[in-house]
Amino acid sequence: MKINISKATEKEIEKFNKKEWYEADIEHYGKPIKWISKPLVFKVKEKGTIIGSVKAHYDVGVVFIKNLIVAKNRRRQGIGRKLMDKVEKTGKQLGAHKLYLYTMEKWNSSKFYKSLGYEKTANLPKHYFKKDFVIYSKII
Repeated sequence: MKINISKATEKEIEKFNKKEWYEADIEHYGKPIKWISKPLVFKVKEKGTIIGSVKAHYDVGVVFIKNLIVAKNRRRQGIGRKLMDKVEKTGKQLGAHKLYLYTMEKWNSSKFYKSLGYEKTANLPKHYFKKDFVIYSKII
């Protein structure tokens, strides 16, 4: 059998995916699933200047925290904690039961996430830039 694989847009595969995922959801979950997905993006501003931001994504009960950054001269002042609290609160409002993120275990961020109740749940050897990362998760 000869097949042809070509580049596609999301619009081109939308109808096919809707039909096939409907069948897969019935097979896997016993019923059709409403897959709710929503980006979560927050910033902290002081005197018109952004001093911190977080980007996350909610997918059917799980929030993936893509990145969190606070201005270097504003770290250790509770800004990151407030941003993470906002993501968690918003996730709960959407029905989240879990949050997770990637980081390097040896970075200071590991201590920060542990202080927020996150636990190491997986190792990701040779991940980004061939460096060892970990996944931290928190059940809420």
